[in-house]
Amino acid sequence: MSLLIRSIIAFIILLVFTACNDKPEPETKLQIDPAMVRNEAIPVLLQTDERTMNVKHQVRGTDVFIECIVTNFSFKSGKRKKVDGEGHVDLYVNGQKVNEVSTAAFILKGLPEGKHVIRLELVHNDSSKYGLYHEFEVNIS
Repeated sequence: MSLLIRSIIAFIILLVFTACNDKPEPETKLQIDPAMVRNEAIPVLLQTDERTMNVKHQVRGTDVFIECIVTNFSFKSGKRKKVDGEGHVDLYVNGQKVNEVSTAAFILKGLPEGKHVIRLELVHNDSSKYGLYHEFEVNIS
């Protein structure tokens, strides 16, 4: 081996041994003071079973794209036994029921020109009402 190669190898070995020699020490030590303790009740917010309906819609031509998000609820199709937290949405246009929708997002197609009142009403599997609805107006031009 040439002298140059031996020198490079010796330098690398020396570098490896000296680099692994130091043990790290913490840079700073944090001081932690305990908070004052009180013998009082602390209010805690709990998750409730309250059901909310959040509806977004967008008009494209004569179609209305609707997204209906309901907390603590699963969409189910068809007539079934009444189970709390399950069901579908009754869709009304201008006060007339036009469909039962069992999906969170759907398209209302082919509305005629003019203003229309859309109402989404949450119902149980047996079609009894939850008492939760959302109503909005669209203008088809």
